[in-house]
Amino acid sequence: MRGIAQAQNEINTSGGIKGVPLRVGIANDDDNPEIAKQIASNLVSNSEVLGVVGPNTSDSTLAAGTIYTSGQLVAISPTSTSVKISNFSRYVFRTVPSDFMAARTLANYMVKTLQKKNAAVFFNSQSNYSQSLKSEFVSSVSLEGGQVSSEFDLSQVGFSAAKSVEQATKQGAEVLMLAANTETLDKALQVVQINQKRLTLLAGDDVYTVKTLEIGREQATGMVVAVPWHIDSDPKSDFPQKSRQLWGGDVSWRSALSYDATVALIAALGRNPTRAGVQQALFSSDFSASGASGTIRFLASGDRNAPVQLVKIVPGSRSRTGYDFELVR
Repeated sequence: MRGIAQAQNEINTSGGIKGVPLRVGIANDDDNPEIAKQIASNLVSNSEVLGVVGPNTSDSTLAAGTIYTSGQLVAISPTSTSVKISNFSRYVFRTVPSDFMAARTLANYMVKTLQKKNAAVFFNSQSNYSQSLKSEFVSSVSLEGGQVSSEFDLSQVGFSAAKSVEQATKQGAEVLMLAANTETLDKALQVVQINQKRLTLLAGDDVYTVKTLEIGREQATGMVVAVPWHIDSDPKSDFPQKSRQLWGGDVSWRSALSYDATVALIAALGRNPTRAGVQQALFSSDFSASGASGTIRFLASGDRNAPVQLVKIVPGSRSRTGYDFELVR
């Protein structure tokens, strides 16, 4: 919401979209696909709504996306990364790169930079995002000449971090890949504690949170995480400075990519402030907007045309936990 509010504040203090202020309505789906569908139906039936920023989770985006499509209302998710969203609909876009990009970057780093060939993956079989990241990582590691020797489902009732790490080690794993989602982050952090920095840690963007720094602490140092945005990634961007002035501290990648989704909608509304006009503008080959994470362009699949970045957990003072995420240069 911080990212959306920042974009709204900037456009409205500069005169609005061709003189018309941007109005934002707020709806909460609680990351529940059924509620997301109800909200989508309500928004579709409200003719004043010309575009949507969201939903948050991949499961909610896939569920609500069919309704946005039938209602011909554009939704831009800032945070849904599942590969199933690529080419899913001509009305569903996203400003975050897909899990394919994150998995490929992590697999390449593991095999080429770390020179390690054998990994174990921890994931949640009940999450579209987690399943997607896990599957893409397994494929990418194989293409790089490595292998994933074991997979552990964090959502299983009898899941044991200690037994899983022991089994992974016996099967020759040199790397533990955490493809946890928000619901299973606590279990993934148990794996971090049990591991005691013995095996190299890699992770997806749901692990990119202050909670990981607070709980993981020393045991999490050296973990490399694939992220869509880092506050220090673009020295030329004025977004970090402006967001700090507005909010009194650093904002998350979710805020930055929500800002980008809102900026994209503003640019599309500037071309043609109708539902059809917004959709046509975003699909146009000459569409671009300047966001927190660089230029915003969309592929024909609805995906953001942008790479992911790698960050590493190091001792530091910025997050006030004693540890920080720092860009891997």
